Amino acid sequence: MKSRIGAAALGMASLLSAAGCANLPRSTPSLGEVQSASEAGAINLVPITLATLPPAPPVRAGFPDEFTAAPEHGYERLGPGDRLELRIWESGQASVFSGEAGASLGEVTVDANGRIYVPYVGALRVEGLTTGEVREAIMTRLRKVVLRPQADVRVAERRSALVTVQGDAGKTGSYPLERGRTRLGSLLAEVAPTQKNPEMLSVAVRRNGTVGQVRLSDIYKNPALDIALQPGDSIILSEVVENITVLGAAGLQGQVRIPERNFTVVDALGQARGLNPEAADPRAVFVMRAQGEPGAPALVYQFDMRQPQSIALANRFVLRDEDALLISGASWAQTRQVLSAFAQSMATVRSVATIPVP
Repeated sequence: MKSRIGAAALGMASLLSAAGCANLPRSTPSLGEVQSASEAGAINLVPITLATLPPAPPVRAGFPDEFTAAPEHGYERLGPGDRLELRIWESGQASVFSGEAGASLGEVTVDANGRIYVPYVGALRVEGLTTGEVREAIMTRLRKVVLRPQADVRVAERRSALVTVQGDAGKTGSYPLERGRTRLGSLLAEVAPTQKNPEMLSVAVRRNGTVGQVRLSDIYKNPALDIALQPGDSIILSEVVENITVLGAAGLQGQVRIPERNFTVVDALGQARGLNPEAADPRAVFVMRAQGEPGAPALVYQFDMRQPQSIALANRFVLRDEDALLISGASWAQTRQVLSAFAQSMATVRSVATIPVP
C-alpha cells in the first residue's frame, strides 16, 4: 500500500512540475516581448495607421529617353560584314560576262572599310547604300566595259546590324535587324520568352554602356516601351526572384515567393493559409524590415487584425524582398499547452495508482 501511495506521490510531483512550466518553449516572441524590445531600443516598433503606412516601392516601368527617342534602324542599308550575292548580264557582242542566265559572281562580303570588289568594276564602297543603289553603281561602271549591262544584287546574310538575346527565352542567340524585326516587341515574339509570369520577367536592354530595364508585362501594356532596336543591342531576359519569410502562428511557415510587384500583407497571409486560429494572437502580426543603414534597428510594423481598418491597411502594405512576416502566439495557446501537460500528468497519476501492490 505504501508503494502505491509513493507511486501516486511521484505522479503528483510530475503534475506539480508541469504546473510550474508556465513558460513553455515558444517559436516566436509574444506581443509583450516585442514591445519590450522596442522600449529597449533593439527594434523600432511602428503600429500601423494611415499616417505610418509606408509608400509602395516605385514602379520603374520605362526605358531611358535616349532609348525611346531612337528611330528605327535603316535595316536596308548595308554595312561591314554583310554578304551579298551578285549576278551580271550583258547585251551586244562583248564577252566579258556571258550566258543567258548571266554570270554569277557568287557571294562577296562587305569588308571592314565598307567596300566590295567586283571584276571590271574594282573596289566599290557600299556601306550605307541599299541593294538598289549598289546595283546602279555597278551598272554605271560596267557601261564603260560592256553594252547595256544588267546587275542583280541580293543580301545573302546580314551581319552588320545584329542584336543578341540571352536568358529565359526559347531561342537565344544573335539576330540581324531586318524587315519585321526592328522593334523589341517583334523580336520578343520571335525568341519566345518564358510566359509563366510576365510580371516577374525582367527585360533588360544594354546599349552603348547604358541599361534600361522593364517587366515583360509592361511591354504588353504600354506601346511606348516597344522601342526601336539598334545594332549592338543586348537583350537579357531573367526571372525576378523575390521572397518573404513567414514565421510563427501561420497555416504555413517558411519562404513565400513574391508573385507580383504589389504583393501585400493580406496576399502573404493568403499564401500562408492565414492565421492559425488555435495559436495566433491577432493583435500581434508584424512585418520586420531591415533598414539600409548598417547597425540601424530593424523596422517592425505591427498590425492588429482584430480591427477592420488595420486589415484594410494590411491590404495596402506592399511587401519587399527579404521582409519577414511574424505572427506571435496567443497567451491562451500557452495556457492550452499547460492544460495539456496537466492532463497528461493526471493520466500518469491514475495509471500509477492502479498498479497492484504485491
